[in-house]
Amino acid sequence: MRKLFYMGLESYEARYTLQLTEWNKRVFDRRGLDVVYVPGNTIDDTQSISVGQVLDAHGRSYFGMSQIMNLVQMMRNGECGGEDVVYFEDMFQPGIESLPYIMDQIPAEQRPHVYVRCLAQAIDPDDFVHVWGMSKWMGLYEKMVCEFATVLATNEEMVAHMKIAGWEAPIYNISGLAFGKQEVRERLGQGIKPFHERSRRIVFTARFDQEKQPDFYMDLVERYSEFYPGQQTFAILQGGPLRSNNPKYIERARELESRGILEIYENLKKDEYYKIVNDSVYCLTVRYKIG
Repeated sequence: MRKLFYMGLESYEARYTLQLTEWNKRVFDRRGLDVVYVPGNTIDDTQSISVGQVLDAHGRSYFGMSQIMNLVQMMRNGECGGEDVVYFEDMFQPGIESLPYIMDQIPAEQRPHVYVRCLAQAIDPDDFVHVWGMSKWMGLYEKMVCEFATVLATNEEMVAHMKIAGWEAPIYNISGLAFGKQEVRERLGQGIKPFHERSRRIVFTARFDQEKQPDFYMDLVERYSEFYPGQQTFAILQGGPLRSNNPKYIERARELESRGILEIYENLKKDEYYKIVNDSVYCLTVRYKIG
């Protein structure tokens, strides 16, 4: 590999994408890689999710397509070619069909190697694409990408889903998502708080959408508060306003808040979020149904 062309995600204060490029950059620098961070244009400067769940629907499309435009320009200029690797941080990249369209019409030695990270996609029964009815066309999109890219999975379960779906691309399980432990620790100021000095707080730190099973957490809040009143604090931590793809979860959370057995923290900055986590005894994120 001569150069790595990094196709990162747009930055959102409410999501881990705020830090994702920096986490990767530290590793790339440590390994001495020659990296080109392909830029994209953001649709506005709010860093907020107005439409959709994981990333803003308009913002993701706008950023992704502008990023592809820049990559295509680099390919045309001869800056990105057959000795290089293009790495997409997400398998869904609006405009990505430009790559096979171009590469099928240029000499093989000019075609960069393409890698995509699969974060979930239609193969995951709990992914948000099923909530919005995207799975049929998204499955066809995935098959297209598999014709020219190598897929990086995040766990063995996802590999199994990929195989069942008939994906024929090379697949590698790299076990886990990018995470910069040192960068997070730097945000804590005085460091990690000893467990015995922390507040007796159990926090829910995921999106409040149905696939994260917020009802399970709220069941826990009600049952524990009923049998052991006042002995434990429960809190929801959100990087943006509390929102969900099912309004019933919001209604129930607000009702528990009104009863004084649940705290809701919204629009948290990253340092504020980590400060609360560092003073809590347990973080709960439930994705799959239990029992």
